[in-house]
Amino acid sequence: MDVVTIIGNVEHMYKNVRYKLLQVDDTYYLLDMDRLAWSIVFPFIYWFVPHPVYQIDKATYESLKIPDEQRGGRIWGVLAIAGISVPLGRLIGSISDQYIDAMPYVFMMIMFIVFIDISICIRLFVHCSSNRKMNNRIRLDTMPKRNIKIRPTIIGFFKAFLLYFSFLGISIFAGFLYVELKDFLAGVCFAWLVTFSLLSNTFIIPPGSVKVTYLKDDN
Repeated sequence: MDVVTIIGNVEHMYKNVRYKLLQVDDTYYLLDMDRLAWSIVFPFIYWFVPHPVYQIDKATYESLKIPDEQRGGRIWGVLAIAGISVPLGRLIGSISDQYIDAMPYVFMMIMFIVFIDISICIRLFVHCSSNRKMNNRIRLDTMPKRNIKIRPTIIGFFKAFLLYFSFLGISIFAGFLYVELKDFLAGVCFAWLVTFSLLSNTFIIPPGSVKVTYLKDDN
Protein backbone atom coordinates (compact mmCIF):
# COMPACT_ATOMS: atom_id res chain seq x y z
CA MET A 1 0.00 0.00 0.00
CA ASP A 2 1.43 3.41 -0.99
CA VAL A 3 1.82 5.81 1.90
CA VAL A 4 2.79 9.45 2.36
CA THR A 5 3.94 10.85 5.72
CA ILE A 6 3.71 14.56 6.51
CA ILE A 7 3.76 16.81 9.59
CA GLY A 8 0.39 18.10 10.77
CA ASN A 9 -1.00 19.96 13.78
CA VAL A 10 -3.61 18.82 16.32
CA GLU A 11 -5.83 21.04 18.44
CA HIS A 12 -8.46 20.34 21.07
CA MET A 13 -12.04 20.90 20.03
CA TYR A 14 -14.10 23.44 21.98
CA LYS A 15 -16.30 21.76 24.64
CA ASN A 16 -16.00 18.31 23.08
CA VAL A 17 -13.36 15.99 24.50
CA ARG A 18 -14.03 13.10 22.10
CA TYR A 19 -12.91 14.81 18.88
CA LYS A 20 -9.68 16.50 17.87
CA LEU A 21 -9.01 18.98 15.07
CA LEU A 22 -6.26 18.08 12.63
CA GLN A 23 -4.64 20.43 10.13
CA VAL A 24 -2.32 19.11 7.43
CA ASP A 25 -1.07 21.96 5.21
CA ASP A 26 -4.28 23.63 3.98
CA THR A 27 -6.52 20.63 4.66
CA TYR A 28 -8.61 20.22 7.80
CA TYR A 29 -9.99 17.11 9.49
CA LEU A 30 -11.92 15.82 12.48
CA LEU A 31 -10.32 12.98 14.41
CA ASP A 32 -12.55 10.68 16.52
CA MET A 33 -10.56 9.61 19.59
CA ASP A 34 -13.26 7.14 20.68
CA ARG A 35 -13.55 5.33 17.36
CA LEU A 36 -11.84 2.26 18.82
CA ALA A 37 -13.53 0.93 21.97
CA TRP A 38 -10.32 -0.83 22.99
CA SER A 39 -8.47 2.49 22.99
CA ILE A 40 -10.30 3.46 26.20
CA VAL A 41 -8.55 0.61 28.04
CA PHE A 42 -5.40 0.39 25.89
CA PRO A 43 -5.03 3.91 24.48
CA PHE A 44 -1.58 3.41 22.97
CA ILE A 45 -2.97 1.16 20.21
CA TYR A 46 -4.26 4.38 18.68
CA TRP A 47 -0.75 5.08 17.40
CA PHE A 48 -0.47 1.85 15.42
CA VAL A 49 -3.76 1.32 13.59
CA PRO A 50 -5.41 3.18 10.67
CA HIS A 51 -8.15 5.74 11.30
CA PRO A 52 -10.72 7.38 9.06
CA VAL A 53 -10.75 11.17 9.47
CA TYR A 54 -13.54 13.49 8.39
CA GLN A 55 -12.55 16.34 6.09
CA ILE A 56 -13.98 19.77 6.92
CA ASP A 57 -13.49 23.26 5.50
CA LYS A 58 -11.45 26.01 7.10
CA ALA A 59 -14.49 27.96 8.32
CA THR A 60 -15.80 24.90 10.19
CA TYR A 61 -12.35 24.23 11.58
CA GLU A 62 -12.07 27.77 12.94
CA SER A 63 -15.55 27.61 14.47
CA LEU A 64 -14.72 24.38 16.34
CA LYS A 65 -11.41 25.56 17.81
CA ILE A 66 -11.05 26.68 21.40
CA PRO A 67 -11.28 30.49 21.42
CA ASP A 68 -7.93 32.17 22.06
CA GLU A 69 -9.20 33.90 25.18
CA GLN A 70 -10.15 30.54 26.75
CA ARG A 71 -7.03 28.55 25.90
CA GLY A 72 -5.53 29.10 29.34
CA GLY A 73 -8.63 27.77 31.09
CA ARG A 74 -7.44 24.16 31.05
CA ILE A 75 -4.15 25.08 32.70
CA TRP A 76 -5.87 27.08 35.42
CA GLY A 77 -8.28 24.17 35.97
CA VAL A 78 -5.40 21.77 36.56
CA LEU A 79 -3.74 24.24 38.93
CA ALA A 80 -7.02 24.65 40.83
CA ILE A 81 -7.36 20.87 41.25
CA ALA A 82 -3.78 20.68 42.47
CA GLY A 83 -4.43 23.55 44.85
CA ILE A 84 -7.41 21.92 46.56
CA SER A 85 -5.83 18.47 46.69
CA VAL A 86 -3.86 19.21 49.90
CA PRO A 87 -6.74 20.54 52.03
CA LEU A 88 -9.05 17.87 50.59
CA GLY A 89 -6.56 15.19 51.57
CA ARG A 90 -6.39 16.59 55.11
CA LEU A 91 -10.19 16.64 55.29
CA ILE A 92 -10.40 13.01 54.19
CA GLY A 93 -7.78 12.10 56.76
CA SER A 94 -9.60 13.83 59.62
CA ILE A 95 -12.91 12.20 58.70
CA SER A 96 -11.28 8.80 58.35
CA ASP A 97 -9.73 9.06 61.81
CA GLN A 98 -13.22 9.38 63.27
CA TYR A 99 -15.09 6.81 61.17
CA ILE A 100 -12.47 4.30 60.05
CA ASP A 101 -14.37 1.39 61.60
CA ALA A 102 -17.84 2.65 60.73
CA MET A 103 -18.13 1.00 57.30
CA PRO A 104 -18.47 -2.82 57.26
CA TYR A 105 -16.04 -4.62 54.95
CA VAL A 106 -18.72 -6.23 52.76
CA PHE A 107 -20.53 -2.94 52.24
CA MET A 108 -17.21 -1.24 51.50
CA MET A 109 -16.41 -3.75 48.74
CA ILE A 110 -19.92 -3.42 47.28
CA MET A 111 -19.47 0.34 47.16
CA PHE A 112 -16.03 -0.14 45.60
CA ILE A 113 -17.71 -1.96 42.69
CA VAL A 114 -20.46 0.68 42.57
CA PHE A 115 -17.88 3.48 42.31
CA ILE A 116 -16.22 1.72 39.37
CA ASP A 117 -19.62 1.23 37.70
CA ILE A 118 -20.40 4.91 38.18
CA SER A 119 -17.11 5.84 36.53
CA ILE A 120 -17.85 3.60 33.55
CA CYS A 121 -21.35 5.07 33.20
CA ILE A 122 -19.98 8.62 33.26
CA ARG A 123 -17.42 7.65 30.61
CA LEU A 124 -20.14 6.15 28.39
CA PHE A 125 -22.25 9.29 28.86
CA VAL A 126 -19.32 11.46 27.72
CA HIS A 127 -18.83 9.18 24.73
CA CYS A 128 -22.46 9.42 23.61
CA SER A 129 -23.07 13.08 24.46
CA SER A 130 -19.92 14.17 22.60
CA ASN A 131 -21.08 12.33 19.50
CA ARG A 132 -24.56 13.84 19.78
CA LYS A 133 -23.14 17.36 20.10
CA MET A 134 -20.99 16.82 17.05
CA ASN A 135 -23.80 15.48 14.91
CA ASN A 136 -26.00 18.40 15.93
CA ARG A 137 -23.41 20.64 14.24
CA ILE A 138 -22.02 18.38 11.50
CA ARG A 139 -23.44 15.23 9.96
CA LEU A 140 -20.31 13.09 10.04
CA ASP A 141 -21.82 10.37 7.87
CA THR A 142 -22.04 12.87 4.99
CA MET A 143 -18.45 14.13 5.27
CA PRO A 144 -15.66 12.92 2.94
CA LYS A 145 -13.14 10.66 4.69
CA ARG A 146 -9.48 9.70 4.38
CA ASN A 147 -7.56 6.90 6.01
CA ILE A 148 -4.51 7.86 8.04
CA LYS A 149 -2.14 6.75 10.76
CA ILE A 150 -1.22 9.40 13.29
CA ARG A 151 1.52 9.58 15.90
CA PRO A 152 2.79 12.37 18.13
CA THR A 153 6.33 13.70 18.13
CA ILE A 154 8.86 12.63 20.79
CA ILE A 155 7.61 15.37 23.10
CA GLY A 156 4.04 14.26 22.41
CA PHE A 157 4.95 10.65 23.27
CA PHE A 158 6.38 11.84 26.58
CA LYS A 159 3.29 13.92 27.39
CA ALA A 160 0.94 11.04 26.53
CA PHE A 161 2.86 8.51 28.65
CA LEU A 162 3.10 10.95 31.55
CA LEU A 163 -0.60 11.79 31.48
CA TYR A 164 -1.79 8.20 31.15
CA PHE A 165 0.41 6.67 33.83
CA SER A 166 -0.15 9.62 36.18
CA PHE A 167 -3.93 9.16 36.06
CA LEU A 168 -3.58 5.37 36.26
CA GLY A 169 -1.22 5.53 39.22
CA ILE A 170 -3.28 8.11 41.12
CA SER A 171 -6.47 6.09 40.49
CA ILE A 172 -4.89 2.90 41.87
CA PHE A 173 -3.54 4.80 44.86
CA ALA A 174 -6.98 6.37 45.51
CA GLY A 175 -8.58 2.91 45.37
CA PHE A 176 -6.02 1.62 47.85
CA LEU A 177 -6.73 4.54 50.19
CA TYR A 178 -10.47 3.90 50.01
CA VAL A 179 -10.02 0.23 50.94
CA GLU A 180 -7.61 1.08 53.75
CA LEU A 181 -9.45 4.09 55.16
CA LYS A 182 -13.00 2.81 54.57
CA ASP A 183 -14.10 6.36 53.94
CA PHE A 184 -17.00 7.25 51.65
CA LEU A 185 -15.51 10.59 50.57
CA ALA A 186 -12.32 8.79 49.56
CA GLY A 187 -14.49 6.49 47.44
CA VAL A 188 -16.09 9.45 45.68
CA CYS A 189 -12.64 10.83 44.88
CA PHE A 190 -11.65 7.38 43.61
CA ALA A 191 -14.67 7.30 41.25
CA TRP A 192 -13.78 10.69 39.76
CA LEU A 193 -10.14 9.72 39.30
CA VAL A 194 -11.12 6.49 37.53
CA THR A 195 -13.37 8.55 35.25
CA PHE A 196 -10.47 10.83 34.32
CA SER A 197 -8.28 7.78 33.79
CA LEU A 198 -10.85 6.34 31.36
CA LEU A 199 -10.80 9.67 29.50
CA SER A 200 -7.03 9.62 29.08
CA ASN A 201 -7.35 7.99 25.63
CA THR A 202 -8.76 11.28 24.33
CA PHE A 203 -5.39 12.92 25.15
CA ILE A 204 -3.20 10.18 23.68
CA ILE A 205 -2.60 12.52 20.72
CA PRO A 206 -1.55 15.73 22.54
CA PRO A 207 -2.10 19.09 20.83
CA GLY A 208 0.77 20.25 18.68
CA SER A 209 2.82 18.71 15.89
CA VAL A 210 2.02 15.15 14.80
CA LYS A 211 3.19 12.75 12.12
CA VAL A 212 0.37 11.92 9.72
CA THR A 213 0.69 9.01 7.31
CA TYR A 214 -1.82 9.07 4.48
CA LEU A 215 -2.89 5.58 3.50
CA LYS A 216 -3.97 4.70 -0.01
CA ASP A 217 -7.75 4.28 -0.07
CA ASP A 218 -8.93 0.83 -1.09
CA ASN A 219 -11.04 0.94 -4.20
